[in-house]
Amino acid sequence: MKIGIISRSDLNNKLFWSGVPSNIYSSLKKNKTTKIVRIDKLNENLRKLFAIKREYLKVFRNIKFDETYNTKVSKNYASQIEKRLKNISNISHLLTFDSSLVSHLKTDIPIILWTDILYSDYYQHYFKKQKISKSSLNDIKSIELNAIKKCKIIFFSSKWALNKAKRKYKKFQKKIKLLEFGPILEEQVQEKKIKQFIIKRNHKKIKLISLSVDWKRKGLEKQIKLTNYLNQKGFKSELTIIGYKPKYNKIKSNIKFLGFIDKNNKFGERKISSELLKSHFHLLFSKAEAYGLALIEASSRGVPNISFYVGGIPHLVRNSKNGRLFKKNEKINKIGDYIISVFKNKSKYRKLAISSYFEYKKRFNNQKIISDFIQLIK
Repeated sequence: MKIGIISRSDLNNKLFWSGVPSNIYSSLKKNKTTKIVRIDKLNENLRKLFAIKREYLKVFRNIKFDETYNTKVSKNYASQIEKRLKNISNISHLLTFDSSLVSHLKTDIPIILWTDILYSDYYQHYFKKQKISKSSLNDIKSIELNAIKKCKIIFFSSKWALNKAKRKYKKFQKKIKLLEFGPILEEQVQEKKIKQFIIKRNHKKIKLISLSVDWKRKGLEKQIKLTNYLNQKGFKSELTIIGYKPKYNKIKSNIKFLGFIDKNNKFGERKISSELLKSHFHLLFSKAEAYGLALIEASSRGVPNISFYVGGIPHLVRNSKNGRLFKKNEKINKIGDYIISVFKNKSKYRKLAISSYFEYKKRFNNQKIISDFIQLIK
């Protein structure tokens, strides 16, 4: 099986689109039954030109304009891909993560789209309070529908996104399927070592961790309030935040901002893995979230998740399996009291932490996901 992977960015770049294309490319390369051809690093000059319009509308008219899901840009991508395909033979499938790249693509090769949310739903989920350019909305609808028609299979990473797509495109339900994304952290930690790390976790202090880059959307203020509540209740607690870093850190010493850590190098990956392995709970308090890769990465290190019933998160976190979900507007004391009840009972905590790892191993490990992918596209 010879698969061409289409990406406008470098497929080795773990920072693009949360590292999903890079991770799947890397995982498919390791599979002995597949041969991978890169169709990446597309020319972005036209998109960058429309990005000027995006900034103008944002600054002067407070309107959101999308330069990627633009018909002219989409057609330009298609033209580039078609030229590249002329020099490649015997490709059995084309895989992309972005419908704008294949919406206008002319080819007889079966196309597979693998994503976390329809782009039209993405706007409704993340930007429902913002004014969107009418031309962008029209282009998004047109590009999306063209891609849905062209693709042989469309994979969605959660039941939440899958069901939304099936409701919107009832005519194409048979080609819409479920297939999760795996964790971006490549370095595997063996089951025996995970159990050792869980047992060694220091129970003199509750160590919380958050893999979050966005202060507002990821609910970091609420996470800090939760940490303070735990301390007020007499349980010494510390929150480590990886991703976001304020310009001026005037927050208490029990909040550690590690800032951006680059996953493109082994040092960065090991640092994130090391911080997770030392932590008792991972927090993700998103106001909007299509998937939430950080939740899987936490589970892969035996760290239970504390999160909300938002978007695709309930597909990733199962109560008493790999964490606990709360309503988005849940009071801090209720979340805090749950953490205390689990933490102060070592046996109960360790059972949940080990279960978190097995939930990852059973449902989200990359080897299993790639094996499922190959079977589903045959």
